Amino acid sequence: MNERYARITRIASTQFGAVSLRQLDTCGVNSDVRRRWVEARLIEKTGARTYAISGSVPSWQRAAWAAMSDAEGAGFVAGRTAGRLNGLDGFVGESAEVLVRRDRRHLATPAIVASTRLPLTLADTVTIEGIRCLSAHRLILDAPLFGFDRTEIENAIDSAIRLKLLSEQRLRSAVMARHRRSINNGRALLDALVDAGGESRLERWFLRIVRQAGLPRPELQRVWRSDGRTIARVDALFPAGLVVELAGHGTHSSRRARQRDEQRRTELTLRGLRVIAFTYEDIRDRPGWVVDRLVEALSMFAA
Repeated sequence: MNERYARITRIASTQFGAVSLRQLDTCGVNSDVRRRWVEARLIEKTGARTYAISGSVPSWQRAAWAAMSDAEGAGFVAGRTAGRLNGLDGFVGESAEVLVRRDRRHLATPAIVASTRLPLTLADTVTIEGIRCLSAHRLILDAPLFGFDRTEIENAIDSAIRLKLLSEQRLRSAVMARHRRSINNGRALLDALVDAGGESRLERWFLRIVRQAGLPRPELQRVWRSDGRTIARVDALFPAGLVVELAGHGTHSSRRARQRDEQRRTELTLRGLRVIAFTYEDIRDRPGWVVDRLVEALSMFAA
């Protein structure tokens, strides 16, 4: 086998089957050799500046790697593709998306391209699986450029908070700044942040119920420690020491899990806190009942 081709296939094997034009040039594969390899079906063109080894399996990662290579020097993998690379909830699909500087908005690439006038630097990025993409913080800020709907924005925010990929307060500050300057539809981001702060869609639903009822916003994911050990991490803490636990689908069903739940409840009660719980079905199907119980509990415990 041609040594140059063997070298290229070794490189591509670490890049989801893709290789860049720059890498081909470095290995001495000039335009004439590339043309012969394409005609011989050894490689196939996948982007303006990328090729793939023929027979390699097409994948969203290969498309993302190729998009990164096409956008080199102009921008980075972004949008839903960056969301998927960052491990955020609900992002699927084979298409690649990139964000580029405004002056490079006509970038030649099969990827979906959005552009921005705002600075776009390495500080806004992370490298995941060898692919340089926007960080969770930056991809959320630029989500409107890719037409994210509210559910997609909320999923991105909630899962990024849960995965500890961003600071909620820093994100809120950045969104407010963009909204004031009318940048990239900051209103959509602001709306999605209204009930953010939890680590799941269930917590977001609960916060919405609380807000719409005019009740005080609770402190979320409060950690209680005593004598150097963690006693409990509670879902929501209201004034007057009212703790609300939210039970999702199929959680805490084993005997050992129930034992831990009751131990937490006992430890919290002994420290003067009151604990009530709502199930997934309570939050989803009977928000009015949840509000009534919250009002009742807050009235009792404030007395």
